[in-house]
Amino acid sequence: MAAEHTPERSLNPLMAPRPRRDYNDTERWFSRVLQSRLQDVLEAKRNRLEVLRRYPAEPGRLGVMATPADLPRARLRPPVVEELVCQTLDFIRSDESSGPVSQSVAPDGSIVEVQAFPTKFPHIIIERVDHYVGDDPNPVEISWSLLRVQNQRQQTQVNRLIDAAGLVFDLLKVVG
Repeated sequence: MAAEHTPERSLNPLMAPRPRRDYNDTERWFSRVLQSRLQDVLEAKRNRLEVLRRYPAEPGRLGVMATPADLPRARLRPPVVEELVCQTLDFIRSDESSGPVSQSVAPDGSIVEVQAFPTKFPHIIIERVDHYVGDDPNPVEISWSLLRVQNQRQQTQVNRLIDAAGLVFDLLKVVG
């Protein structure tokens, strides 16, 4: 029996056919590095991943995560890289809510604003940082990072010790 093709399913990115992306060799490499680093954050192998920096006054300029030294960054097309990173942020982000904006003065006198956004993963946030110079109300740069706010591996080990201690206590109550 063939599955029915419904309009709702054809709009679903999980089930709908997807045209092949037009990545060059360097962008394919970058996409694999980005996927691997995202996986490292999800698996608690990495606590922070700086994924994107935009410069509003320079629309064609982007900053991205550190890449392998031999990856030819000049071959990365900004629109392709920005789309990859935005897909990553869209994947991990939970909703449209956000935390408060905190503001501080940097040593050079500029203003730095930081805002946290929740993700689908309880121990990871998206941190947005806007940097302002002088009296200009517009940021000179905006950056987004994934930040692990709790080391899940350490927390799991602590929970296991607590569980083991609880079992020993229960055992002593039964024996005693």
